[in-house]
Amino acid sequence: MLQHQERSDAAALQCRKLAEQAALRFLLNGYLRETGQFDPRVNRRDGSRDQAFAAALPRTGKVILGRFSYFSLAGQHAYREAFHVRDMSAEDGAIPLGTDRLIDMLLTEVSCLGPRADRQARKREMLEQIACSIRRTSLYLEFASCRESRQEAALSYIGSEQSLRYGHTFHPTPKSSEGFTEEELAQYAPELGASFRLQYVAVSQELVEEQWIDPYEPLPETVREAVRRLGPLAQGYTAIPVHPWQWTYVQGNRHVQRLLEQGKLVDLGRMGAVVYPTSSVRTVWDPEEGMFYKLPLHVRITHFIRENTPEQVRRTMDAAVIVKRLSEEADELEAKEGLRILPELGYRTIRLNDVPWSEREQLMASFAVIYRQGKPLTGQGGDPCYALASLLEEAPGSTEPLLFTAIRQSAGGSLPDWDMWLSRYIDLTALPLLRLFAHSGISLEAHLQNSLLRLERGLPSRFYVRDLEGISVSAEHADRHGWTKELVSADSPVLYPAAEAWLRLQYYYVVNHLGTLVPTICRCAGREEAAYWQIVRNRLEQHRSEAQRGEPLHALLTDLLGRQTLPAKANFISRFQQRGETPDYVDIPNPISDSEVKR
Repeated sequence: MLQHQERSDAAALQCRKLAEQAALRFLLNGYLRETGQFDPRVNRRDGSRDQAFAAALPRTGKVILGRFSYFSLAGQHAYREAFHVRDMSAEDGAIPLGTDRLIDMLLTEVSCLGPRADRQARKREMLEQIACSIRRTSLYLEFASCRESRQEAALSYIGSEQSLRYGHTFHPTPKSSEGFTEEELAQYAPELGASFRLQYVAVSQELVEEQWIDPYEPLPETVREAVRRLGPLAQGYTAIPVHPWQWTYVQGNRHVQRLLEQGKLVDLGRMGAVVYPTSSVRTVWDPEEGMFYKLPLHVRITHFIRENTPEQVRRTMDAAVIVKRLSEEADELEAKEGLRILPELGYRTIRLNDVPWSEREQLMASFAVIYRQGKPLTGQGGDPCYALASLLEEAPGSTEPLLFTAIRQSAGGSLPDWDMWLSRYIDLTALPLLRLFAHSGISLEAHLQNSLLRLERGLPSRFYVRDLEGISVSAEHADRHGWTKELVSADSPVLYPAAEAWLRLQYYYVVNHLGTLVPTICRCAGREEAAYWQIVRNRLEQHRSEAQRGEPLHALLTDLLGRQTLPAKANFISRFQQRGETPDYVDIPNPISDSEVKR
């Protein structure tokens, strides 16, 4: 028993250490990127992986010294454990620097970019959220360690959705979740393998607001159970699923209490099939129905409350209408390259017209559920698809990302020729995304967490993009296609100037998506990153040569290959300045530009 306890304590300490190292890595990489220190190596001619660096903190007059264990052209650096600090004005006198002190120094430096008056308050708030993120990352890693020791089944789709333990690699608080208690995490956190039944509430039809792009009918068993629980009221009510945590929260609202007393809302309790929270926490997957429910959840996850505001719902539905029209008129979304967009079918919420707009809006956001079709992910046999973000993380105790596990599982135990694998991946993902934008002006938010990948014999075979709320559509294209006359209004929040929609595609796909995938493969497979960015460039150049001059696709590829910089979100500084929902962008070196790949 004592030996078991010692092993458990040792595992917990190791998981805490991994969580702290990840937090520090994300903060330091974010700081370097957002302050333009793209290559802080002391000797840039040194070709080894273990290289010394010096990161300047000019506003506080310090220099952080350490060593990279992996230097990344995309900024995804990994670090040795030892760090030191010295004054900028000194040549020597460096002293050791622990994790807590280093994080404090980075926050102090960033605080100097804002007003003096609220620096300390914002710093304290950020430190608390970083500490929360570290605690919860450590907890998730401990759970993963226990699951590994039990030698559970092979990686599955649900397993991949629930294995994102570190989160966004350029975010200062990727696993902060203010609102959940530790006990509630065990019930609802995907990282802890949660599953549960949804709460249902019956809403008097006069209060229902809804819009449907495609009809949706729940499984007959769910309908029958709702009718049984409603009894004679069944004809005049509509059932809405609610996250169980959210139902407890909204019952404190005085309008909800009044509606319950009046019988216009009826608590149906938990029912329906077991659902699984996905990597976004509030979106759940119902494998029996083949349906995702994007549910409101009044919990601050990373940096903002995850409810479905009227504007976000409108964005989603406007995007869904455009995607639906495009899929009916052209083969853009069923391209031979393998892109699929998971369609949003509609939404449902409650609307009270007899309350002030701000309270009405809050109630709508608190109940709005968006229904997303997931049937393409089910019933196809062979290898499952996977949530891509988690595939690029390493399980505790492993030196390989889950991508390698999934490939071995699919390919009978072997890993691929990575040159060929990456070339195929670029053909599968980049070409249809760029073609879609070139011809239709639709810029998909294809960041890692919105991307799903299916493998066949270890090779990429199908690419899915989800969550239409993040789509941006070129207003110029929308006018040209007649969408602003027939489908959406000219002031739709889904419409952007063409240049901004193009910027968003560059960030979400090239910077966020490829900018994590390529360094992960190279770091873990022992490959040179510049050579693999050259593979990306070669494939894009090949596609450009196959496009006709003057075609939109040719122009996009020429721009992407020729530009020296790409846009990246400044999540660290923006989050500190409490602008996390609308972060600034900074320019970073384009790793596929000719000057970068030949460095």
